[in-house]
Amino acid sequence: MSIPELRAEIERKTQEEISGIIEKAKREAEAITAEATRKSEAHRTEKERALARELDAQERTELATVRMDRKGELLRLRSGLCDRVFEEAEKRISQIADHGAQEYRELLCKLTLQGIAALSGNRFVVQANARDVGTIENELKSIREKAARIKNQEVALRVESLPNKTLGGVVVSVEDGTRSYNNLLDARFSVAKRDAAWGVYKTLFGEGKD
Repeated sequence: MSIPELRAEIERKTQEEISGIIEKAKREAEAITAEATRKSEAHRTEKERALARELDAQERTELATVRMDRKGELLRLRSGLCDRVFEEAEKRISQIADHGAQEYRELLCKLTLQGIAALSGNRFVVQANARDVGTIENELKSIREKAARIKNQEVALRVESLPNKTLGGVVVSVEDGTRSYNNLLDARFSVAKRDAAWGVYKTLFGEGKD
C-alpha cells in the first residue's frame, strides 16, 4: 500500500472512530436528557400532588370553619327564637290567668286532675297562686266528679295558697304531704326549655342535617 493510500485509510478509520465517539456521546446525552426530563416531570407531578393535598386540606378546614360559623349563627338564632317564644307564652298565660279566661280555668282543672291521677289515695291538697285559688274552688265540684271517675271512689280535695307566687298551675299532694305532683307551669316551661335546648345542641354538634 502506497503512502497516499495508507494516509487515506488512516483518515477513514480516524473519521469512523470520531463518528462512533460522537454517536455514542449523542446517545448518552439523549439518555441523560431523558432521565433528567423524567425526574423533573416526576418532581413536578409530586409537587402538584402535594400542592393539591395542601389546598384540599385548606379547603376542608375553611369549609369546616364556615359550617361551624353557620351552625353558631343558627344556634344564636334558634336560642333567641326559643327565648322569644317562651317569653310570649309566659306573657300570654299571665294575661289569660289575670283575666280569668275560660281556657285558663280549664287548664287549671286539667292540671289538677293530672296530679290526682298520678298519686295514690283519695285525699289530696291542691296548692296554687292566691290568684287561682278562687278559680279552683269554683270548679271544685266538677273536679271532684271527674277525679272520682278516675279513682273509682269519692275524692276529698282541699285548696290552699302557695307561699310563693308562680306563673300558674298547681301542686297536688296527698293529704299527709308525703308525696306530691308538681304541675306548676314554671316546671313545665323548664322541661320545655330543656328539650328545646337539646334540639339546638343536636343541630350544632352534628345530629342535625345541614
